[in-house]
Amino acid sequence: MSGLERETRSMFDPYAAGRLIANRGDLKRKAVNYARGQDVRLSAELRGKIEKVIVKNQAEFEAAARETLVTLKDAWGSASFNSIGRARYYEWIRDLALELKGQGSLFGYPLVTLYADSLKNLCDGLTSPSHRLHAIIGLNIDALNIIVRRRISGPGSMLERRVAEAFREAYTKMRLRQPSEVAMEHKVADAVRQLDGKREPSVKSPDLKNTGREWPNGVRLTAD
Repeated sequence: MSGLERETRSMFDPYAAGRLIANRGDLKRKAVNYARGQDVRLSAELRGKIEKVIVKNQAEFEAAARETLVTLKDAWGSASFNSIGRARYYEWIRDLALELKGQGSLFGYPLVTLYADSLKNLCDGLTSPSHRLHAIIGLNIDALNIIVRRRISGPGSMLERRVAEAFREAYTKMRLRQPSEVAMEHKVADAVRQLDGKREPSVKSPDLKNTGREWPNGVRLTAD
């Protein structure tokens, strides 16, 4: 492993959910001595080394994001069955969404940042959602998975931006105002269905129930 790569890895926070908190500006400062105030131009060789590390780190981010999305889907499913721990599951989803939001744009995935921000807002302080709001949260996780799975980097097309707008509208109407929940769920589901190129939404929301479910740390959460 090169010295540059070791220094780059040392900037990572091993305890972060996504495990990838590097900064491209910091990476450049590691390679060029900015402390001396010199206007140093990167050689083609050094620039190539830096880009190689960035590309490798992007691949690591993609792998970590896929793992996080599996966890998000499991937490969302668990929230369906546990009335006691439901608020804690939504809090967990919110925290993981915040991690994805902070890292998506950094590694060339601004749509991950955009969709994760919507997910964070939908789950922030959520305790007793309606069935339809719970379904929209599942669709938000599904949309994130589509972006990462298909490696849709950059700002995306009008299709991806329309999905983001649907999630923003869902947050405004379902968390900030009293909505027409049926119409809102249908609008979000239709947008995500088009994003995935399918006729039916890939997320099927289970009914919210009051059964017990095991929390990820192994603690059993029992229902009343």
